[in-house]
Amino acid sequence: MKSRLLAALWAMPMIVTLNAVAFAQATGPAPKTIDVTGHGESSAKPDLMTLSFAVTSHSESADECTRNQAEVSRRVVDVLKAKLGDSAKVTTSDFSFNPSIEYGGMATPTPTVMHAEEPPAIWEFKADLNVFSSSMEPLGDLIQTGLAAGATSAGQAGVGQMPDDADETSAVATDPVGIASSSRYANGSGYRRRPPAYFVGLTVVSEAATPGECVRRGNAIVNRVEAALKKQMGAQGRVIVADFSVDQINPQQRPGIPQYQQPPQPQPQRKVYDAQVTVSAETPKLELLGQVVEDATKAGAARLNQVSFTLKDDSSARKEAIEKASADAKSKADTLASSMGVKLKGILRISTNAQARPYVVYGNQYTAAVASWSSMHRAQVAAPESAEMPVTPRDVSFSADVNVTYQIE
Repeated sequence: MKSRLLAALWAMPMIVTLNAVAFAQATGPAPKTIDVTGHGESSAKPDLMTLSFAVTSHSESADECTRNQAEVSRRVVDVLKAKLGDSAKVTTSDFSFNPSIEYGGMATPTPTVMHAEEPPAIWEFKADLNVFSSSMEPLGDLIQTGLAAGATSAGQAGVGQMPDDADETSAVATDPVGIASSSRYANGSGYRRRPPAYFVGLTVVSEAATPGECVRRGNAIVNRVEAALKKQMGAQGRVIVADFSVDQINPQQRPGIPQYQQPPQPQPQRKVYDAQVTVSAETPKLELLGQVVEDATKAGAARLNQVSFTLKDDSSARKEAIEKASADAKSKADTLASSMGVKLKGILRISTNAQARPYVVYGNQYTAAVASWSSMHRAQVAAPESAEMPVTPRDVSFSADVNVTYQIE
């Protein structure tokens, strides 16, 4: 027991010494570094292509739409497999099924009206009358009387204060505090609030070719309506003209310019169904591109979405791009260290990012290339037995970036 204790005590200074060294290293000055990034590019001839087709269906019945979609998709898949063989990988994806609203044809538009002469202007007189009554009960009869006398329509109704007569209005004084009161009237001995009243609005509208005639007609109707209402109410109510206006309405266009016509309304709508699925084929037989697109279209594919050219094995292109990026980073680090008067001591950190960039031809680009290719070969006197592809795939590029942290001294 004693010997083990002595051995432990003898070992303690060594442990303390090692910890002190580790602590000194951990708290020492951070190394001096430089960071550089290198870039590299490589390319290779593509040996794999992926074609993407859209297959669509449109029907007024949901069942019919799905059946048609399944049938056309099956035909396209069968054609692709038959043309490309066992080396191809044919898949379906992105199925969608949506109801939508379909509008019929537009209604026959109204012929445009042309005027050889400018028609006369139309003027409109409009006046608003408020009819006040001490009770609500006679308002219905008052509306009927006003409309019978020539008012065009009845409007807003509510509760307010009975307005003054003309002789009482002239006697309205100022409040003792100097504020004019619209809710009191003078009777020679003081002020008191006006009694509450129920009111309803009536509108008088009149039209004429000239503003003078328009105002005369409108004023005559207003007088007739006012007289009829006062005769029915007597001293139990009031009639006042709240507002009036005289405006030129619907000014006609100048001679020879067509009048504006409202756009025709769409025909009755109906509910329809649309389905779509993407059929893709991956194959190394790049020489069959034109034939595959033609056969798939005949089988029912609505359109070619795109063709993507890639590499079955990109390891060689990746290796080349990374080597070029590494050499670029080392060259930059050497140049930087030399220009700054320091030496590279070693690499502390390094990372890389490499990726291929496939060559993609979209459907509209392919269609344009086929049209141009067909036109060129039709112009030739003797076309070759084996015509070249309408779209010649370009090289697939590969890029890499290398980030390096060097320690310097």
